[in-house]
Amino acid sequence: MIEITIGSATHIGMEKKENQDYHSYHVPADGAMNKKGILLVLADGMGGYTGGSLASKTAVETLIETYYTDPSANITESLKKAFLKANEQVIDKGKEHVETAKMGSTLIAVVVKKNKMYYAHVGDSRGYLIDDGEIFQFTEDHSFVTSLVKAGVITEEEARTHPERHVITRAIGLNSELQVDVSQIDRQIKKNQYLLLCCDGLHGVVSNEIMLSTLAEYQEPDIASEKLVEKANENGGPDNITVLIARIDKVDLISSLTNRFMNFVR
Repeated sequence: MIEITIGSATHIGMEKKENQDYHSYHVPADGAMNKKGILLVLADGMGGYTGGSLASKTAVETLIETYYTDPSANITESLKKAFLKANEQVIDKGKEHVETAKMGSTLIAVVVKKNKMYYAHVGDSRGYLIDDGEIFQFTEDHSFVTSLVKAGVITEEEARTHPERHVITRAIGLNSELQVDVSQIDRQIKKNQYLLLCCDGLHGVVSNEIMLSTLAEYQEPDIASEKLVEKANENGGPDNITVLIARIDKVDLISSLTNRFMNFVR
């Protein structure tokens, strides 16, 4: 069985009046873990008044409940169903009050099951895998500037300071026809790897290099999460900041041998 240590931190930031981020995780009992795995979830809400915070909380809680009650053993299928249900719930709740009519949220979820990792996301909250002193972003932002970079209109360097860098092109709660990115992470699971989920309140102001060096210095997920939040606030903290970090502490022998065999035959 995989053993994992999870830590997190969230902060309102230096300029906002409310924290509209929400995050959670679930480590099921042994029997359920073999079927559905460990689930990590993070959301960054949008909307006036309490709309953003309601959207992110609804999205996360609906996703977790839907994922674990779905009978399918297909992880990507269950994740997609959970995202679509979360989208439906946020839209329905948004209709209840005028002030929440246009609320929405980014949403990212990662499942760790046996020797594999899966993810699904919409928006610009990110997922990173840290391994052997390298940091790898496995999600692609659904944002206006990302589309400009892909089209060759601007460079990645220009995207970091573009005035519309926070404009996202997909979100939970904005459209009933939601397109979800869902996939398996094509990397071997092994001891001492880290998974890091965060909103743009972190990755928008703290570089990948600083994330990597912070994890190298503070190896406990809860401490590293707090330190990264501090660094974001030191850089101005223009937005809410949320970080969720999981460290792989142990991979069972069968999973480890399976990984080695699969790498050998490729």
